[in-house]
Amino acid sequence: MRGEAPAAVSPPVGTLRAMWCLGCGAVRSHPVCSGCAARLRPAPVRWIRGVLIRSAFVHEDPARAMVHRLKYRAAPPGRLGGLLAPLIPDDTTSLVPVPRVWLRRWRYGVDPALELARSLGRVTGLPVVEALVAPVWVHRRAGPSGQARGLPRFSRRTAVPPGAILIDDVVTTGATLVAAAAVTSITTAVTLTAAVR
Repeated sequence: MRGEAPAAVSPPVGTLRAMWCLGCGAVRSHPVCSGCAARLRPAPVRWIRGVLIRSAFVHEDPARAMVHRLKYRAAPPGRLGGLLAPLIPDDTTSLVPVPRVWLRRWRYGVDPALELARSLGRVTGLPVVEALVAPVWVHRRAGPSGQARGLPRFSRRTAVPPGAILIDDVVTTGATLVAAAAVTSITTAVTLTAAVR
């Protein structure tokens, strides 16, 4: 009613979560607070089976926590794309996210590579091209008999523009990126973190 103080309205959950530091969870420090930023280690450039991989940070805390919040808590990436933008080659024409297998996407409610690509696209103005289709499921861990861990068999949904690069959240062995590159003929990838031995 007119003349009465308006009732307090809580901000949407997504808005509140977009204020969190993805590294430690501190409020109003998105995407990373100064403390976490000081602990982030740049990752070296890697060549894996013909794919040039540029990663922002070594996969250790707090960068590892950032990835886990994106992958398993569906934390919104917000301006996280700004941390990846310096890694993008000047001649890049578009961003192709490496899709998560469908059952994991359904279980956790997010495709982290797609969200990172969208965030990066907002920063750089580059279009996001969802050119790859992921399988329904892939066995991700080595079994008791020591068989090799499964790899996704991607298929191509649409044509890949010349100058496109792959976007993913983390690279460990590089096998997933190599599998995606084989389908798209893309030779450059950018990830948020990299496991470095």
